[in-house]
Amino acid sequence: MSKASRTLFVAYTAIMTALVYIMTCIAVPMPKPLGVWHLGDVASFVVAIMFGPKVGAFACGVGAMLFDLWNPLYQSTFIQWAPATLVIRGAMGYIIGKLRRIIPSKPRISEVLAMAVSHAWKNFAYFFYDYWLFGPVAYLDLITFFPLSIVDIVAASLVLMALRKSLGVEYFM
Repeated sequence: MSKASRTLFVAYTAIMTALVYIMTCIAVPMPKPLGVWHLGDVASFVVAIMFGPKVGAFACGVGAMLFDLWNPLYQSTFIQWAPATLVIRGAMGYIIGKLRRIIPSKPRISEVLAMAVSHAWKNFAYFFYDYWLFGPVAYLDLITFFPLSIVDIVAASLVLMALRKSLGVEYFM
């Protein structure tokens, strides 16, 4: 990788990490163990699909973890989720980035599949973490997370369609 492409990679990664953090800050807190409902997953999907697994893993994991560590509205209320968020959402970003082209002849189906698989991973991983933290009340995760996942996938698909149309690019990396 040339110095210019490394610089571009670092710049994209930093900007996309900030985007995931900012979109995660647009949040509505829920009763424990549900954490928050936020727009960070939509940003995570778009970032991992447009930039691939490396940028996706870093931006999704670190951007969301920064929200858990400190955010403008709720300060450090969600700090107990920070270690799990780094791993769970980092893996989510990597999964999306790797699977985004799994069916080369059907790129949009590949992207929806990548988002669905990664969200299933995220939802079950947070369920197990929340079960460890809070016990059986964590079953509420499974009831609420999956319907929200559908909303996130639809929203991300619409954002991707609009971005591609306005920018004229399929992927950045």
